[in-house]
Amino acid sequence: MKNKTRIKEIFTSIQGEGPYVGVKQLFIRFCGCNLKCDYCDTEIVPDEDYLEFTPKELKKYLEDFNLKSIHSIALTGGEPLLWANFLAEFLPILKNDFKNKIYLETNSTLQTALEKVINFVDIIAADIKLSSASGNENSFAVHDEFFKTARKYNKEIFAKVVFDENILDDEISHCLKLAEKYDLPLILQPKTTDDKILVDKEIILEVFNKFLLGHPNTKVIPQVHKFLGVM
Repeated sequence: MKNKTRIKEIFTSIQGEGPYVGVKQLFIRFCGCNLKCDYCDTEIVPDEDYLEFTPKELKKYLEDFNLKSIHSIALTGGEPLLWANFLAEFLPILKNDFKNKIYLETNSTLQTALEKVINFVDIIAADIKLSSASGNENSFAVHDEFFKTARKYNKEIFAKVVFDENILDDEISHCLKLAEKYDLPLILQPKTTDDKILVDKEIILEVFNKFLLGHPNTKVIPQVHKFLGVM
């Protein structure tokens, strides 16, 4: 049986989140996710309207892009680590033929899957999901195992925290413990719909200051691509 994946879309654009905001990336958006967040801006139905590739077919498809102008190749979704068996075969081919860095966007809940591909990943953009903003159960223990694996392999990693006015002090405390334990740069991302930030500036500053008191390596960076009108 062929090793295949389902991909929603492949495109080049500007990275709009985190410390790499502003760089040009090639985005490979995988279908499917193991979570369902209230603020998710990517409606992905894994059984509808998708492209299907084997590892060699996907590598061939990427040859049509001008990768010399690309900072990195972003694996996004959905949750790309759901396709870890595919990535374990695809990423070595990609690394062998192209020189771009591999940038993994993940909800940081699939530690076992991460271990299958981590040797071929350069940058990990990992979410810390808050129940107050996402609607999912808090997963701090799961995130802890994920970050432990990433640090064991000495990978570049930062954590994004999407928040709104409902953020709890206990959630902030857990985020700070993870950040200190694994020396994580923290990116606070106010919840946004379209190009409108849904959190009042006073609350943004209040939350920011609470994080700074416990972890100076914290920044507030909204979803810049939404203000630019790009994907």
